[in-house]
Parts: sequence; structure tokens; C-alpha cells
Amino acid sequence: MLAARIGGARADVSRCIAASLQCQVSCEEGMARLVARGEPLSGEVVRLLRQCAELCELNARALQKESRLARRTASLCFELANLVARAAWLDAEDRDSYTLARDALQLARACRPLLFSS
Repeated sequence: MLAARIGGARADVSRCIAASLQCQVSCEEGMARLVARGEPLSGEVVRLLRQCAELCELNARALQKESRLARRTASLCFELANLVARAAWLDAEDRDSYTLARDALQLARACRPLLFSS
């Protein structure tokens, strides 16, 4: 059973999946907003959001499929979500940036029990 293998309860796994999917959407929307404002695709923040969206999708799939790599993807999501939240909060120009920061922090909180429980 995956929940036992990665150190969390089934509810924790479900929360991490849901938060991953929500953060993926927020990161994709954030990328689109930045590009629409003229940010280059190769820009640092756009690349960060692209990495986050892709990792969120991979994490959700790994958890859903009970992959042996799920603990690693959750760990990377925890780390990257904290970076995204910080960047979104510091660069907050509008309500959408705060929404992105909130969703990234929710992802970090949702993945944390999978990483730091016994």
C-alpha cells in the first residue's frame, strides 16, 4: 500500500494529489500571465513556473499510480512549491500572484506529511 510505503495516510496522499493538481493549474495560469505581459519564455520566473507545473503533474500521477518514486516527487514538490510561493509573494503585482502563492503553500503543506511522518 502506497500510503504506508511513503509514510502517510491515504487521506494525506489524496490531499497531496488534489493540491498538486491545483498548483499545476495556478502555475500554468501564472506562466500565461507573465508571457502575456511580455516576459520571455526563457525568463527565470517563467521557467520556475513551468518546472512547477510539470512536477505537479508528475507528482499527482506518481501518487495515483502508487509509484515507488512518489516519495521523491512529493519531496521535490515540497521544495519547489516553497520556492514558487516565495517568488509569487515577493513579486506580487495583483491578486493572481497571491493566489499562486497560496496554492503553492497549500501544496507544500499537503506534501509535508508524506515526507516527515514515520
